[in-house]
Amino acid sequence: MDTRDVSERDDSKMHLESIRRVTNQALQRKGQKVHDHASPEEMISQFMMVRRAMQSSHAGGSLITSQVPLPYPACSRSFTDLAAINISDMRLETHHRGNKTLLRVCTPANRMTAVMAIVEDEQGTATLLQLYFQPEETEMPAECILQPGRVCLVKEPFFKRSTDGTYSIRVDHVSDIIWLDNDDEKIPEAWRGPSIMSKTSHSFRSQGNDAVGLANWAEAHDLYSSAISTAQTAEETRLAYLNRSLTNLRLDRPEKALSDAVVEINADSSPSEEKRLFREARALYELGNIECSHASLQKLVSLFPDNQAGKKELDRTTARLREQQTGEYDFHRMYKQSKATPPLIDCATYSELVEVRASPGRGRGLFVKKAVSAGQLLLCEKAFAYAFAGGSEPTAGLMNMATGKASVGGQARLLTQLIQKAYHNPKLSSAFKDLHHGDYTACSVAECDGRPVVDTFLVERIMALNMFGAPRTSFESISAIMKDKDTGDETGKETKFATAGIWLLASRINHSCVSNCRRSFIGDMLIVRATKDIAAGTELVFSYHPPQEYQTYEETQAKFSNWGFTCDCELCQAKKNAKSSALKRRIELSMELSKAMGRSGGARNAKKAEQVLQRMAETYPAAGGCSIKLELWDPYFALGGAFVLAGDPVASLGMLVKGFEALGFDMVARASIGGEKAKLEVRRWGQVRNWTPFAFCNLFKAFEMLAPELCGLAKAYFETAFTMIVGDPTRARELFPELY
Repeated sequence: MDTRDVSERDDSKMHLESIRRVTNQALQRKGQKVHDHASPEEMISQFMMVRRAMQSSHAGGSLITSQVPLPYPACSRSFTDLAAINISDMRLETHHRGNKTLLRVCTPANRMTAVMAIVEDEQGTATLLQLYFQPEETEMPAECILQPGRVCLVKEPFFKRSTDGTYSIRVDHVSDIIWLDNDDEKIPEAWRGPSIMSKTSHSFRSQGNDAVGLANWAEAHDLYSSAISTAQTAEETRLAYLNRSLTNLRLDRPEKALSDAVVEINADSSPSEEKRLFREARALYELGNIECSHASLQKLVSLFPDNQAGKKELDRTTARLREQQTGEYDFHRMYKQSKATPPLIDCATYSELVEVRASPGRGRGLFVKKAVSAGQLLLCEKAFAYAFAGGSEPTAGLMNMATGKASVGGQARLLTQLIQKAYHNPKLSSAFKDLHHGDYTACSVAECDGRPVVDTFLVERIMALNMFGAPRTSFESISAIMKDKDTGDETGKETKFATAGIWLLASRINHSCVSNCRRSFIGDMLIVRATKDIAAGTELVFSYHPPQEYQTYEETQAKFSNWGFTCDCELCQAKKNAKSSALKRRIELSMELSKAMGRSGGARNAKKAEQVLQRMAETYPAAGGCSIKLELWDPYFALGGAFVLAGDPVASLGMLVKGFEALGFDMVARASIGGEKAKLEVRRWGQVRNWTPFAFCNLFKAFEMLAPELCGLAKAYFETAFTMIVGDPTRARELFPELY
């Protein structure tokens, strides 16, 4: 939803075709054994030369495209049930089901879209190992992922020919590789390095502390793991676990951080108890378990009243609990945090008014538990995963070879983030894996060899069907439109964003072109507000693609092909039943209307414009049709604004009301006529578009001239509409100072 899909761009099509051509060439050798393996020395020399060239070049700004290959299942069998296979026995373009291979890393790592190094097997045959969907370099340097001398088991290896003609083992599923400790008995004697037992736990912990001081979290994690393995006393073990807990937290592995913090160690009361409680609380906080985090912190400050960090964290969890329970947020603080890059907001999720239920014919959906009013906050959700892509030129692309879909922005990083989260935080990720994944068959085995089984292609499918594109803030996005009033017509346009994220509850909201709620964003917080009064037990729906003007039924439904459903809302039914001649006539009249109104959207020839609009209105069914008339609201709003500027508030009210009615509103806005007083009332809210607050602002201006006593009500309606599209009312004054 709202992400930058570039699948139809010529350059994307050419790139996809080029990759498919190379893939098809490689498939011609599928099943063949390789008899021309280069020597290890040759491969290492060539690899190191390329690595040096890449390190000395400065490729910043170039578009790096990650490829999602044709899907294949992750290995769900234990390595003990797999037969060993050597590289020389592997066949090209083949997934060696039922096999495993033991490999030793021969070179330092290099990183492109994969983390790569030359590896060898026990026979001395060398090849390139490519590990995809690894953490970013800033989170975990390639040198920490593939270290010379380290030994791994690759389960059911995929052996292939690379684009440069060399051969490689490609690993797409992070659970298909198992790294062995130096002392593991599965490592051949000739490959074994010095035993870690030759050093003390204290020395490893000291080195880990040095790495922490340099923010080298992955290196520190490995050192603390060695400190655990070499610990001789309960206290040494406890300290090493607590230190590793910190690194797991910094590596976005809160489940492991919690496990390390609460590990059972046979020891009496320890001086490290203070640190343990703090680590436990921090891990619980990052897992979203605010209540338990708060309880741990209360215990901490009770036992250790001088712990200032604990007191600060207790205040923090208290604020989160208030948000979680009441839905009351400090929006000024949220906007301040949104200026950071990435804009990660320190807030809790509020979802008290909604719940997930079965939705007949739709799987599951999100429903309101009690009656709510237009503009009311229904959900304010922290992202499960979020990949910010700032700037006008995104430098990351993602191309799916199976679907032909291509995107630019944060999606490639989001996919890697989701895969890593599923591997390191499996319990936390269970709700993500439960989201809609189309017809993709998920693996029935959740864990193998003591590790989660993570299917990269299942994760990609869930991401593709459930992610949202998002601006840094909806306020910034909307204000950019509203400030450019001369070219701000949103007719026929869809706003797309490079930033992408997953919000687990919001993903449950099903589609309808005729929505009853609307989403907005402040950083990685997604806000859902009611756009009309909603009865208890009603399912929430919003548009995955905003309904577009002058679209046929077939064009509209094509937008939903990715999800595999047909929208049967009243608007789509009206399009389905409409005669093609009616749409054709509207398009013809829209050209007349453009001439009458001029480029500025004003009423250069207001009478002519009204006449054209009347003729356009006559192309809709007189009765029994859909109340929403997509092609009319925008020109009516434009005419209403033009009449306000021209000092004709009565005509303005007439046009604005017709614009609102074209969006499905039932409302009265009139000047005093005869004995009747001026009146303003929204009896039923309709569809809320970006320009709806601007129309209410013009109503305010019209009533300033006609009935000032109604300006307060007009302002209240304006603020409700503004809150619906931006998420909160606090910044309305910045865009509409004339109302304040």
